[in-house]
Order: sequence, then C-alpha cells, then structure tokens
Amino acid sequence: MRGRRGLALLLAVLLLAGCGTGADDSPNALARPVALSEARPEDDGVLASRIFSLACTPDEGFNPYRCTVQSNRTVLSLLYEPLFTVDSNFRAAPYLCESYEATGDGRTHTLTLRRDVTFSDGTPLVAEDVTASIRAAMGSPYYGGRLDHISTITATSDQELTITTDVAVGALDALLNVYVVKAGTVNDSVPLGTGPFVASGDTLHRTGWWRGRAPILTAGTVRLVAAETPNAVRDSFEYGLADLACADPNAGVQMTYHSDFELWDNTTTVMQYIGFNRSSPVFCYESIRCAVSHGIDREFIVSNTAEGFAQAASLPASPNAECYSKQLAENYDRDEAAFRADLEERSVADLTGADGILEFYDDYGVQALSGDMIVCMNSDQRVAAAQAVVDSLNAQGFDLTLRALEYDSYVAALKNGNFDLYYGEVRLSPDFDLSAFFNEGGSLSYGGCADAKAAQLCAQARENAGNAYDLHQEIMDRGLLCPVLFKVYAIYSARGRVTNLTPCLDGVFLQPMAESS
Repeated sequence: MRGRRGLALLLAVLLLAGCGTGADDSPNALARPVALSEARPEDDGVLASRIFSLACTPDEGFNPYRCTVQSNRTVLSLLYEPLFTVDSNFRAAPYLCESYEATGDGRTHTLTLRRDVTFSDGTPLVAEDVTASIRAAMGSPYYGGRLDHISTITATSDQELTITTDVAVGALDALLNVYVVKAGTVNDSVPLGTGPFVASGDTLHRTGWWRGRAPILTAGTVRLVAAETPNAVRDSFEYGLADLACADPNAGVQMTYHSDFELWDNTTTVMQYIGFNRSSPVFCYESIRCAVSHGIDREFIVSNTAEGFAQAASLPASPNAECYSKQLAENYDRDEAAFRADLEERSVADLTGADGILEFYDDYGVQALSGDMIVCMNSDQRVAAAQAVVDSLNAQGFDLTLRALEYDSYVAALKNGNFDLYYGEVRLSPDFDLSAFFNEGGSLSYGGCADAKAAQLCAQARENAGNAYDLHQEIMDRGLLCPVLFKVYAIYSARGRVTNLTPCLDGVFLQPMAESS
C-alpha cells in the first residue's frame, strides 16, 4: 500500500485511448445511471453491511476482450480468472493453468489446466473454453498484438492444450494473463466466467466458487453504480456511492477529494518516452540523441507532472521488471558530464556568439540544436512532461519548440515524419517486447525507427525471457529511444472496505494462487 492516507487529492478517472463497443441489449445489461444525490444502496437486514459498490460504464459491458474502460476492467477480476497472473514485479504464475512446459526451440507450449475449476453455472472448465478465449483475445482491442506470434491452438484433451508459435517465445505465460470465459459466450457482453461473482442486472452475487474460500472481497453482493462519464465515476466514489475506484491519476484534471480513503499503487506496462526522427538534421546523429537521455531529469518529471504516480525509467522496461538492470540504467540517467561528452562527440559549441544556443557544422554549414517536439494534447500530464523535457534541454543549449496537437493531427504528423522529436505513450506487453518500434513496418516505427540489429535483439530477448540487457544497451547507446517513465495507477478504497489487496496486472481483486493455499 502506498504510504499516503487520509485527506488527499483524488484525480479524475479518465480512460486510456480506445473504447469498447456500444449499448448492451443482453438480459444482463446494467441499470441506467443512478443519481449521485441518492443514498448508498443497501439490502434489508443483516446483509446490508456486506454490500460493496463499484462504479462502471454500462454501455461498455464486461467482455474482457472488447472492454478497455478502466472502471469496467476493475469489475472483470470478480467475474473472470486468467490462465496466469502477472504480479507487480511482472512475474507470471499459474492460475487456471496448473502447469506449463515449452519445448527446447520455444515454439511448442503445453498447458495443463486445473481439474477442479467450474464456471458459475457449475459446468467444468475444459481446454475448448481456453482455446476459444485465447482466440477471442488475439488481436482484440485490449490485448492488442501481444499474441500475434501464436500459430495454432489445439485442445488435445479436456485438461490439456498445445499452442505453437511462429517464433521462439520464452515468456508466453506472462502474455497469457488473459481472462477465460465459457466457449459459447466469448462474444457476449457479459460472458460466463469462473470468478467468485456472477452478474445479474446491476448486481454481482457470490457464487459457489470452485476455490471454496472467501475471495479478497468478502462482500456477498456487489452493487454496480452506473456512471456514464469519468467525472461521474469520480463523483460516485467521492460521494460514497462506490467503495473503490481504480484510476489513472494522470489521465485528466486534478480534483480535490475531501473524504478518508486508503490508497494502493497498481504498476502498469504503460511507458512514456521520447522518440526521434532519424531524418532530422539534428537528431539523425546518435550522439545528440544520446545527449537527450543524459540531459533530462526523469525524477523531476515524475514528481512535478505525474504527482508521483509513475516510476522514472532510464531503460525501456518497468523498473520493477527482472529485465530492468539498475546498474545498466545508471549509465543513461541525468549526467551533466555525459551530456557534454555526447555533444562534444559532434563538436557542438556556441559557434555564432553568446546567444546560448549550441550549434555544429554539417555539410550545409552551421546547424543549431533546434527542432520541433510534438505531443498529443489529449493528456495534460503528457503535455506538461513534454514541456519539462523541452525546458530542460533548452536551458542547456537546445532551441526546441513544443507543438501540442489534437489526436488525429498528432498521429498524422507521426506517420508523415513531420517532427524532430515526439513525446509518446504506449502500453507494452507484459514481457516488454519492443518489436513494434524496430521491425520494418512496425506499428511504432515512426521517424525511421526501424532497425535491423535492434529487431534481431528484440527477437533474442523474446526467446530468452527476462534477458534484455543487450537490447537495452543497444537502444540506449545509439539513442534509438529515450524512456522517461512508467505510469502507476491508483486504487482508491473507502477505509476498511478491503484488506490484503495484492493487485495483479489487470486484476485489482485477483489473489495469486500461491497465496491461496
């Protein structure tokens, strides 16, 4: 639990880019919006104290493959369970999967399921349910391309399935923290799951859970309070209609919260970084790109633009991950001597006088360390972080201009190479695969970022799970990317309503199997 409680700031709960599907016409559709002025819903009699309330957006439903809204995904871990959990240190552990083996070439993966698992309707979990769930997750809005390397999924028995991949994947278990639903319901707005609760209208009810013990959330009933907007989600918690909210504190406008609550950190794979246009007359040079990493103060950016809800990162992986070498990262932290050495490698100096702007000679004469950085204006935090980068570098001799663009204009500028630097944000897969940056035609290969050697090292890191040292060193020594921070989400809970919360990646209420025995 984060060491801040009591009176504090509650930041508006806004969404990451992307939304789910439209209105839900199923029998399990949620009730329409609840007026925030109403009293907290209560059951009659002794059960009243056992009710727990969560806010959500009804139209988004609870299909784990289509739903991207954070408030709804908080509910998912009460309805569904994954094959594997991924903890706050990004270590995978079996959950619905009992054992997992990969062949020597890393392309054939055998999963054996637990035998005692049942869905909320009492039917047993079988391999066909898992194969249907993985297929639904492949290429879905939330799980994205993390499963693109899967070639075949075959149920070899009720309790065993085989997955083949087109390349060696050493951390497939970390990628399979995918929620499992009953095969025939994968397209439903509220599929059938194996979790401790089942949805009925605007209420979740405890089931005869296969694990035979109380979940972390011991309430017998969870009431779902409809909140159509991020502000309504925030207000439902502030006014006591909801007992817990999982938020991206840096997604929106800061709001003052006047009630007592408890706060947990929830680590993420969301990286903010600086990308370069390798056709830029300035940032085509490796030494100048490397100077950026040595010239920015990541800790300042975290504390002054992210309110501490982030982790400074000098390598392109979460500092909590095993593949993050703290010793290697120190080589790319803010370092004035290293910054000057990087620039001296290109013979950068104030060549035109005492204006404080640094220049160097190229084939066309004197070139100033000038250029445009673009950032998407949809996030105040990202704009502030990008401005902090620009201000810091300009104070050291650069002459950069920040352009905050609407989303469509920002994407167009990236695709057309109309930038020198850009401030970006991306949700990486749990194994921190960076192939999308460096593969030819990769979805994040903006500004000529594709690079054959880096792509090869990505493949080696993917094969040798957790061993990304050479890849990270190559990226940072050549200035191919400049990581800034990894976001941390916040879990706000009314005091005393939950205990022993151990949030997993994409699983606020999941309890790792190792802690259940």
